[in-house]
Amino acid sequence: MKLFKNTMRKISSILLPVLFMIFTQSVVAQGNAEAGAKLFDANCTSCHNMKKDATGPALMGIGERAPSVDWIKKWIRNNNKLRATGEAYSNAIYKKWNGASMSAFEWMSNQQLDDVVEYITTWAPKPVGVSDNALMPCIPAKKPERGTNMLLIFGVIGLALLIIVIFSGINRSLKNAAALRDGNEAKEALSFWEAIGEFAVKNKIKFGLIVIAFLVFGIIPGGWNDLMNIGVFGGNGFENTENVENYHPSQPIEFRHDIHAGQNEIDCKYCHSGTLESKHALIPSANVCMNCHKYVNEKEDCPESAAQIQKIYDAVKFEHGSGYFDVDTDGNKVKNEAGEIVYHDQQVAKGDPIEWVKVHNLQDFVYFNHSQHVVVGGLECKECHGPVEEMQTAEQYAPLTMGWCINCHRETGINQELKFSGKPNGYYEKMHDEFKEAYKRDEEFNFTVEKIGGLECAKCHY
Repeated sequence: MKLFKNTMRKISSILLPVLFMIFTQSVVAQGNAEAGAKLFDANCTSCHNMKKDATGPALMGIGERAPSVDWIKKWIRNNNKLRATGEAYSNAIYKKWNGASMSAFEWMSNQQLDDVVEYITTWAPKPVGVSDNALMPCIPAKKPERGTNMLLIFGVIGLALLIIVIFSGINRSLKNAAALRDGNEAKEALSFWEAIGEFAVKNKIKFGLIVIAFLVFGIIPGGWNDLMNIGVFGGNGFENTENVENYHPSQPIEFRHDIHAGQNEIDCKYCHSGTLESKHALIPSANVCMNCHKYVNEKEDCPESAAQIQKIYDAVKFEHGSGYFDVDTDGNKVKNEAGEIVYHDQQVAKGDPIEWVKVHNLQDFVYFNHSQHVVVGGLECKECHGPVEEMQTAEQYAPLTMGWCINCHRETGINQELKFSGKPNGYYEKMHDEFKEAYKRDEEFNFTVEKIGGLECAKCHY
């Protein structure tokens, strides 16, 4: 009996850790579709649509089409390495898409990769009618322009002058009637402006008070409000300019941020790629637009949107159905249901740049680095640019004043984890450890941007 117990104890000591490792590995390997959706939106939606081909193939049903889940992971991690092994399916996909190589995502951790794969393999379209209600209209009514009080003020002034003339006329008629009764000569009728002048001369104090009242309560406030709307600035959330309309210039093409960033959830950094590696966010060239719009051009039910998309084609010198064609796995040209070869759109001449109007402007003596704030600092674009996903054409949301920037540096804590990789932020790691040691007795110490020199003049002015 004792020997049996010892034997079972030894077996348990070996078997239980093994079972525990198998269980934990299965738990870790289980992807999280919700987390995968966020990764997909940030990194994949610019090229992939779930229901239809775009820059890359439609992903709905990828779990059934691909050889295995492991194959999908290898393809996402680095499709070039997978094809280099001679694997047949990956090379067939590469050939079908005209040698277009997908970006490698070797920075993804195993868990992140599991999350993305879980999302794309379990994704299913919403029931009929559910998603349609969420779609934006093709070109909705523009935001109503801010009205002005000047028309109302002039209307009140005109009404007041009319009342003065009417009552002056009534008063003159009564006096003329009394004069004729007494045998005196009646006065001649006066014109509109003569009547106003006579009233002003005979009632200097009353007329002066009326003029002062119009100036103080009407023209001066109305004129001040109109003058405050002249300029290139934003105001939302800034106490001194909260009622001022944001700078919102007209653009040569009605580029809809609410459709691209909101409805289609295209990440800002796909178009404004400079935010990742540059001081400037960069306005994308029209060729970046064509990465998607050479496929997304079916707007027959929305002539307004079709006209805007055609402006991109005109600028880039693209023509419909004049370029390359797809081939299947056997090398045959892909044909439509009518048996015709399907040709894609192609650039036929050197394009012209679209003359976009810059919205966010800083003074020439101010230095601002996008990559430092977005990559190292981990800031979301909307923290400075506002809810772009709700805007039609872009407008300046924040005031971008020195005081506004300083307040942000005083309140924003140091980002101790890199946003895209999830790794420790080595840029601040040593500095953070030194500060924790220096201020270990300060219970209320907040490690904000101000503490690392964020308020030094030379950080922004040099």
